[in-house]
Amino acid sequence: MNIQRSFLVPRFVSAAVIAIAVFAGIWGVAGRTPSAAAATTTATARAASGAKLQVGAWLPYWQSQAGGEDVALHLASFNEISPFSYEIDSKGLIRDDLLIGNGSWDLYFSALRDMHVKIIPTIAYFNTSGLYSLLSNAKIRQNAEYTIAQLAKGENFDGIDIDFEGMSPATRPYYSLFIQGLAMRLHPQGKTLTCTVVPRTPLSSLYKNPPANVVYAENYPLLGRYCDEVRLMAYDQEGVDIKLDASKGSNGTLYAPVADPDWVKKLIQYAVQYINPRKIMLGIPTYGYEYEVSWANGLVTYQRVRAFDFFGGMDRATSMGIQPVRNNAGELSFTYQSSTYIQEPPILTFTESSTEPSVLSGPNPNHMTTFFVSFPDATSEMQKVKLAEQYGLRGIMFFKADGQMDPAIWNQLP
Repeated sequence: MNIQRSFLVPRFVSAAVIAIAVFAGIWGVAGRTPSAAAATTTATARAASGAKLQVGAWLPYWQSQAGGEDVALHLASFNEISPFSYEIDSKGLIRDDLLIGNGSWDLYFSALRDMHVKIIPTIAYFNTSGLYSLLSNAKIRQNAEYTIAQLAKGENFDGIDIDFEGMSPATRPYYSLFIQGLAMRLHPQGKTLTCTVVPRTPLSSLYKNPPANVVYAENYPLLGRYCDEVRLMAYDQEGVDIKLDASKGSNGTLYAPVADPDWVKKLIQYAVQYINPRKIMLGIPTYGYEYEVSWANGLVTYQRVRAFDFFGGMDRATSMGIQPVRNNAGELSFTYQSSTYIQEPPILTFTESSTEPSVLSGPNPNHMTTFFVSFPDATSEMQKVKLAEQYGLRGIMFFKADGQMDPAIWNQLP
C-alpha cells in the first residue's frame, strides 16, 4: 500500500454526524452520491437477489475526513470497514494514527455498528529488518500478540487486519508463529483475524528462467488455515509480469497498469490453490499512476511520478483538453508532453522491451518530456468485481475510500 501522509487534523465528529444524518435520510450530495433512501433500496435489492459478495474498504488515516464521509454516504454498500489506523514497530509498540483511543471516533463507529458494518482496523508495518526483529524474538512477538488482542477487546472491534509488507524469507517461520498465536488469542473472543497479503503469480510470469526454489515469507496454506479473511493486494502491477509486458506492451503500446484484469486473474488462480476462495477478499485499487516515459535502444523506461485517483486523473486530462481512452489493461489513460523533467529514485523505475511507442515518435524539437497516466474508473473496478464473483471469492476490498473514487461504482456493485 502506498501511504501518502498529510497529518492534517481531521474533523472526526463532523464525519460521525454525517453518518448519523445519512441514516436518517436527511443528507445527500446532488450529482455525486445516492440519497440514503436510494442506498437502502440498493442494499435491500442485494439481499433479495441472494448476492453474497462482501464489500469492504480501507479508510486511510491520511484522508480520514474525506474517507469517513465517503463511507458514511455509502454505508448500505459495505459489510466491513478497515480504518488504516495503527502502526507497530520492532519493539511491538503500537501507534494510533487515527487517535481512536481518545474517543474521537466513538460516535462514527457506533453509527457503523448500527448499520451492521464490521470494524476491522489495520495494523501495519513495512520495514524488512524491523519485521524480522519484531517477529523473531519470542518474547516481543508474544507480547505483541497479547497487546493486539487486548486492543481489539478494549475498543470493541470486530477483528484485526494484519498488513506486514516487505518481509524477508527468513521471517517466514516467525510470521507463521505470530499468525497462529494471534488467532489463538482473537478467536476465543469471537474476533476476526484478517491477513493482508502480497499477491503471487506463477514464476513463469516473473522470470524468463524461473529459479528452482523460491521461499515466500507468507505461508499461504497456513494463512488459509488460521486467518478468517485473506486480503489479496491485487494492485501495483506496473511491470512485474513479463508475459503480459511482452503481449501488451512490446508493440509500441504504453503499458503500466495498476491492475490489469488478466494479471488479477492470475493472482486469484494462484491463491485459490492454497486458500479457500470463501476466505479471500480481492483488493481493488481506486488509484493509478503517472509516469515519465522515455525510449531508447528498444526499451521503454517508466519512472513513476505520482499517484492519480479518478477525480485527479479526470481533472488533469480536462485541464489539458485531453479525453482519456480505455487502454488494453482496461484502465483509463492519456499521454501529454511537458518541459518538466522529474528525477525519480531507481526503485520507482522499470523498463520494458518495446518498439518505439507512437506517442514518443516523430519530431520533438523542444525535447519535451512525455508523461503517461493510467488510472481506474468504475468500469475497470467492476471488471475485478466480476472476477471475484466468477471465482466464488468472499468479497472485494477497495484500497482506498478517500472521497476520490468514481461515484458511478456505487450503483454497479452487486
